[in-house]
Amino acid sequence: MKPRERALKAIYLEEPDVVPVFDYDINSPVASKILGREAFIGIGAKFMIKYIKMLSEGKRDKLVKRMIEDRIDVYTKLKLDIIPVRLVPSKEYVPKVEWLGPYNWRVYIGEYDGKEIWFEYKACPESDIVGEYDSSIAREGLEGFETYVRFLESQEVEVDPTTLELVEYAVKKIGSEYLIMGDIDGTFPVGWSWIHVFLKALYQRPDLVRRYISRSTRYAVEHLKAMIDIGVEAASGGCDYAGKNGPFMSPRHFKEFILPALKEQVNVCHRRGVPYIKHTDGNIKPIEREFIVESGIDGYLAIEPIAGMDIGKLKREYGDRICLLGNVDCAYTLVFGTPEEVAKETREVIAKAADGGGLVVASSNSIHSGVKLENFLTMIRTARKYGRYPRIGRISSQRAP
Repeated sequence: MKPRERALKAIYLEEPDVVPVFDYDINSPVASKILGREAFIGIGAKFMIKYIKMLSEGKRDKLVKRMIEDRIDVYTKLKLDIIPVRLVPSKEYVPKVEWLGPYNWRVYIGEYDGKEIWFEYKACPESDIVGEYDSSIAREGLEGFETYVRFLESQEVEVDPTTLELVEYAVKKIGSEYLIMGDIDGTFPVGWSWIHVFLKALYQRPDLVRRYISRSTRYAVEHLKAMIDIGVEAASGGCDYAGKNGPFMSPRHFKEFILPALKEQVNVCHRRGVPYIKHTDGNIKPIEREFIVESGIDGYLAIEPIAGMDIGKLKREYGDRICLLGNVDCAYTLVFGTPEEVAKETREVIAKAADGGGLVVASSNSIHSGVKLENFLTMIRTARKYGRYPRIGRISSQRAP
């Protein structure tokens, strides 16, 4: 069975020949070991420093060429069943960057009403961690958030074909063999320097929140349509809604603000015959039914065990509704565990959730830079060996409740 068919069967809750395997992202240090060369992939510090430098120096085409080649090469070398693809920088995009130090920089994205809008990033090459740590929104609070929203509203939502080069290449080159999954999300902010401003606005400026989500979701929807038109056969969104202690917002706010936007993205895909997979970290128990049932999503990724998400319980309660993807712990087991511990945990995930289809083995977030390559490879090998149908049912029926 081809990876594409295998993955689609699992997503549509049918039994393939073997449980599919994939991962949402693979950071450059791990990918570089796999390819035997520096890999332009992931969201780690080393790659992101190179990414922003090459863009600001006008080397966009060289950067994008490597991003495309390396993503396809890593996923196909590992024979992962699903290949997530995202937008790449536009040919017209040359960011205005101010370097504040060797590992921190400010990106100016534009201005509105005479006010500049910027975001600052800091990277640590030793840990390969990078993040947004300051912004004009964080500095100015609700006023800065309103400026940002007005700036976004002043920009036309247009699909630039050059941002779809990775999508087009993947579909054309390997779309008949692998499941190509277009990834974009507009339902929640990804700027962690100003998340507190957004959460404050839920109470004090709900009108502003609605305008922001409307604009960001419209951008995501138009690009989802474009990806599907090119030929992706699955779609996903990666905005996190929760941390390990629970959702970032109240269930009421999730239902009022986030759920309608998520439904809109799901419905756009469903009308075009494409399943929608939603990634979120954290403990989603307070919003579990809204997230899984009311949204209409076809799959839930990445099911963090350290956040208390029990894949066995999810399978029992929602296994007839959605595909479950993930759950192999990348906070401890894939980082500090032995290959034997990784194999044991992978087998447990299969035993709990593979019956009848509807399982894709993956990490509980991503293959970040702290993951041991041997542990990642062990997860893949174990899933291929122990995830074969129909014997899974016999294994599962013998496990302790």
